[in-house]
Amino acid sequence: MIKHVAPPDKDGGVPRNPQPAMVLQKKDFVDRVVAASGAKKADARPIIEATLAQLGKALSAGETLAVPPLGRARVNLERDQRGGEIITLRLRRRPGSIRRSEDPAPFD
Repeated sequence: MIKHVAPPDKDGGVPRNPQPAMVLQKKDFVDRVVAASGAKKADARPIIEATLAQLGKALSAGETLAVPPLGRARVNLERDQRGGEIITLRLRRRPGSIRRSEDPAPFD
């Protein structure tokens, strides 16, 4: 299930005309990877979990990720707050490297 979350405006407040952001939950992400790869969920899940954990560790360490076709992600801003670590990323992608949201998804 994709949840919609309204992004904050430039000042961090609630926007006047909110455009909901589509949030892909991990369960749905795993389901999509399983469908796209044809792997069994029981086999794919630990690999996906390990991959996500390593991506998180690399970003927390301030490393730049060069992961085609996703693109090159680097930490733009990092802050510690009570709720945890806040990392703002800059993601640079080549044109056409990832299907746009208006394109039909191959797993729908």
